[in-house]
Amino acid sequence: MPTRLLSRSPPRRPGPGRGCGHTDEPRRPQHPTVQRLRRTPSAGAPVSLHPLLRQQFEDARQDGGQLDLRKLLQAISAAYGEWDDERRGVVRSMKLLADETSAYTREVRESAASQLQVILDHVKDAILTVDESGRVETLNSTGERVFGYAESDVRGRRLDLLIPSLARHPRLTEALEELAETLDDTQVDLAPRDTRGRRRDGELFDAELGVSKVRLDRRELFVVCLRDTTDRKRAEAAIRESEARYRTLVENAPEAIVVLDVDLGRFVECNENAVRFFKVTREELLAWGPEHVTVAEQADGSASAELSRGYVDRALAGEAPCFEWLYRDATGHVVPCEVRLVRLPSSSQRLVRGSITDITERKRAELLAAGERRVFERITGNVLLAETLEAISETAEKVTPDALCTVSLYDAETQSLGLAAGRRLPEAFRGAVARVEVGARNGSCAAAVFLQRQVIVAETARDAFWEQLRGPALAAGLRACWSTPIRASDGQVVGTVALYFHQPRSPLKRDFELMARLTALAAIAIERRQAEEALRQSEARYRGLFENVMEGVYHANADGRLESVNPALVAMLGYDHANELLDLPSTRPLHVEPQSREAVFATLERDGVVRNAEYQLRRRDGSVVTVVENARVVRDPDGTVAGYEGTVVDITERKRTEVQLSEEKEKAQVTLQSIGDAVITSDAAGFIEYLNPVAESLTGWETHEAAGRPVAEVFHVLSETSRQPIDSPILRCLREGRTVELVEPSVLVNRRGQEISIQDSAAPILDRTGRLIGAVMVFHDVSHERRLQRALAYQATHDGLTGLINRREFENRINDALVAARADPGLNHVLMYLDLDQFKVVNDTCGHPAGDRLLKQVTSIVQTRIRTTDTLARLGGDEFGVLLADCTLETAGRIAENLRQAIRDFRFVWQDRVMNVGVSIGLAEVNGASDTLSSIMSAADVACYSAKDSGRNRVQTYAQGRAPERHREMQWVSRINRACDENRLELYCQPIVPIRRGVEKLRHFELLLRMRDEQGLLVQPAEFIPAAERYNLMPAIDRWVVRQACARLAHRRGGPPREPYMLAINVSATTLNDEQFLDFVAAEIAAADLFPGSICFELTEAAAMTSLAPATHFIRELRSRGCRFSLDDFGSGLSSFIFLKNLPVDFLKIDGQFMHNVTHDHIDRSMVEAIAQIGETMGIRTVAERVDSAEVLAQLAEIGIEYAQGHYIGAPQPVEVLDSLLDADEKAVRLMA
Repeated sequence: MPTRLLSRSPPRRPGPGRGCGHTDEPRRPQHPTVQRLRRTPSAGAPVSLHPLLRQQFEDARQDGGQLDLRKLLQAISAAYGEWDDERRGVVRSMKLLADETSAYTREVRESAASQLQVILDHVKDAILTVDESGRVETLNSTGERVFGYAESDVRGRRLDLLIPSLARHPRLTEALEELAETLDDTQVDLAPRDTRGRRRDGELFDAELGVSKVRLDRRELFVVCLRDTTDRKRAEAAIRESEARYRTLVENAPEAIVVLDVDLGRFVECNENAVRFFKVTREELLAWGPEHVTVAEQADGSASAELSRGYVDRALAGEAPCFEWLYRDATGHVVPCEVRLVRLPSSSQRLVRGSITDITERKRAELLAAGERRVFERITGNVLLAETLEAISETAEKVTPDALCTVSLYDAETQSLGLAAGRRLPEAFRGAVARVEVGARNGSCAAAVFLQRQVIVAETARDAFWEQLRGPALAAGLRACWSTPIRASDGQVVGTVALYFHQPRSPLKRDFELMARLTALAAIAIERRQAEEALRQSEARYRGLFENVMEGVYHANADGRLESVNPALVAMLGYDHANELLDLPSTRPLHVEPQSREAVFATLERDGVVRNAEYQLRRRDGSVVTVVENARVVRDPDGTVAGYEGTVVDITERKRTEVQLSEEKEKAQVTLQSIGDAVITSDAAGFIEYLNPVAESLTGWETHEAAGRPVAEVFHVLSETSRQPIDSPILRCLREGRTVELVEPSVLVNRRGQEISIQDSAAPILDRTGRLIGAVMVFHDVSHERRLQRALAYQATHDGLTGLINRREFENRINDALVAARADPGLNHVLMYLDLDQFKVVNDTCGHPAGDRLLKQVTSIVQTRIRTTDTLARLGGDEFGVLLADCTLETAGRIAENLRQAIRDFRFVWQDRVMNVGVSIGLAEVNGASDTLSSIMSAADVACYSAKDSGRNRVQTYAQGRAPERHREMQWVSRINRACDENRLELYCQPIVPIRRGVEKLRHFELLLRMRDEQGLLVQPAEFIPAAERYNLMPAIDRWVVRQACARLAHRRGGPPREPYMLAINVSATTLNDEQFLDFVAAEIAAADLFPGSICFELTEAAAMTSLAPATHFIRELRSRGCRFSLDDFGSGLSSFIFLKNLPVDFLKIDGQFMHNVTHDHIDRSMVEAIAQIGETMGIRTVAERVDSAEVLAQLAEIGIEYAQGHYIGAPQPVEVLDSLLDADEKAVRLMA
């Protein structure tokens, strides 16, 4: 629009000094618009003008309607001026906008660069820029942390400083180029290259490396990205270790574990237990699926395939089903199992893990438990005993399906077994064992009762126990039988339980457990029936007991009203007749405190029984008695309370006594303050209250200083052996509420730092209500006793004469050497056994003091000729032992020969005599092949015996096949042990009668030991006693004899009424040296309650002389308990008379060697006369042994011997005839006449 454009164009301003009205300027051509305006005919003509211009025209018209051109031009000029100002404003605005845009652009660029730097500083990778020469230009903050360098430290340095693997390339730039090209070729998305970075301290670390090449500012740069993968590598290694642990866990799990691929339908993984469980190879199992190892139907008859799918579906759904399942292994054996299924995580497979546990034993236990419940139901249901025993038999056959079980009952009167249960036995065999005589060859059951032990026969076709019944057993197809005695609670055998099998079979551990439980059930059932029978028999005696018992007895109905009372209760409550009590409406009036009655009834209703309920009752005369009641609820068959019954005891006097005792206790508490022992008391919290003067002295604390302090601060105790602190007895006593004693040796460390050995105990202090109010501790200084104990301990392991270790300690060390040799096959020791050859001559001719000196000097000789690592011991008498540690037999031989020569060259001087002694030495190896300590000692002993047999003063090495006599003795040892175990020792008795008038007519018998051999023949003591004495079996044998004599043979107060008689028991030398034998004898005598003088112990002269001190102590102790003593074989030794005055014996038994020739040999007669005279002088009675003729007997009576024993008097007879001998005793009467 031309008019609008014209109107918006700015007007040209007039120059200075020019106005619109000036005409002196040359006229310029007028604007076409002006011209057109001028040509406008009138104001009202219709012309198309811009509204602003139209307004300007309107404003320029004069009143007459004429156009004022000047005014118009001024208005237009003013409008153009405004427009020009506006344009300039717009230009300035555009310039400002452009400046702001530039500033914003710079700010955005700077912010983007800052954000990029922050990103680079916080990424996990170290980022470097490297120029074309391979030198570092920049390094981000992560890189500084990774490498340990600041950016300024590495700027301008070669990149192989940080990545040493690049240094192997001849040109670093080419290596970077290759890495960058590789990255471009692989589209950047493949894993970076593994390398090793180097930190500032030189440490190398695993890293991933990526390199890219960029162009920046018209130059090329390498951007290197490096990530520290040390932690990731560790994590990956940890994952691998975790996988290995999981694999180990699975392989070593107790269950069989398989992994099933549900889609493939087969196992894809298994552990070794699964392989062993299914009895296939791993490859075979992994080629199978569940259908190969599962039976077609489960125990409940369900199809296995359908059930299996259901359990697998539940596992896939996230459940963990646990169920029982029957599997079949490769051998076809079906095994009950417990299975647990769980789904395993997998991205591509449906995997289910199965844990399989064999529950065969659990099922077996469940069957056994169910059977036991059925048996107990029958026991408690009072069914017939036969039915109960059949239930036991059925239980055994269910638990062990291939077994047949029987139960037999023992009849002691007929000595036979009767079959009571065992329906499944073949009929013919049932008839054969229906009633069997007890014996060792009548089958397993009869043998079990006969031997009083379990009898296991794995093969009836060959076992001697089945000699009499082998035919019926084999005909019935029974090839094995295990029988176990049923023992009642008192240990008596009442029957047997037997398991029969159709195949030869030996029991396993679980079979022994089953038999033990079956016999226990049978014992309960049998004893229950016996108890019921005894109860029925006792009912007849109940009324008499009820009427005459000292305690009050009552029976009340359910309402508490008395229905019956015994006379004792009537008298206790002061009534005249029972009806007076029975007429009472209830027992409430009898109770002093009604709440006590309510408490009793509450306890009865809750527990069904009341034990020792104490309360007070009011007598008829108003006096009060204190009683203790024991009562129980009586129920009818449907369990309803039918009444109550109980006993009441009057304890009024006892309560008075208790009050007196309580007062005495208070007095005793005061007395404790003045006793000689140290006493400390504390409160219930363990704080000191009182120390008596002795305690103050020992602890170093005064009472006022210690009061209120913790016990542990005042009483600090250490273990004497470990030196570790020991908990205070007072604190333990307060915690446990009982008396506490320090068992281990303890030492008190007092306030002064002194250590004092003490013995202490602590007891709780209770008030009359039984509440704990503190504790008291009593202790005393036992330092002297501890020193004495250490000395005694030394004496227990050392010989008092020589100072050497004794036999017991020596055997302990040999045993240690044997253990070490078994642990180290290359280790060899040698045992040297020394026996002096002429020691008895020295002892008998010069006396014991000379013998003692000889033993000491020989000890010194041996000690100087053995090594420091060897052990020397005195074994007893003139016997020594040397343990040559880590020594060959050849070296031991040289040492033994040096010892033999040294002792042979030794001259023993005593007073004016010079004597030679020799030594016989036996050697035996101690190595890993050695058997036992006993066999080693025996071997050395045998070798020494062989040396003596070969002429004495020799060295002999043990070898098999030599010294047959000692080997025979060793064989006797095993025979003796078996005889003891099989009860084949027997006692005989031989009478000793008076032959001199005026002596005590005491019936006197010597107990003599015999043994039955394996064939039942009688063995004389001369055959086995020497071996028993040499190998230390006599203490056990002597104990057996003493026990038999005291328990059933000797004259005791509880036995049949008889005239007094005495039994003589022989005691060996080895038994005399047994420290526990004296206590054993004293206990047996006390338990048997013997009449004084009923037992006489016979000691041989040799035993008494060699063990004089133990013998003297033994005699004195038992004489004080009413025992008598004989010195046996008197006169066989030259030194007898010297020691006789030190032995307080009652009888001298003259050695039988003098008896044979006493009628015609003057020397023997003189010896007998001398002994008789000495005996008479010392008040000791004399007994002649081995009297075999009337002539000898007459000669002895003439000499003045008082008693005689021998075959002429009476031959030894079994002790079973002792009763008849005591009743008759006719021969002794005739002799006295």
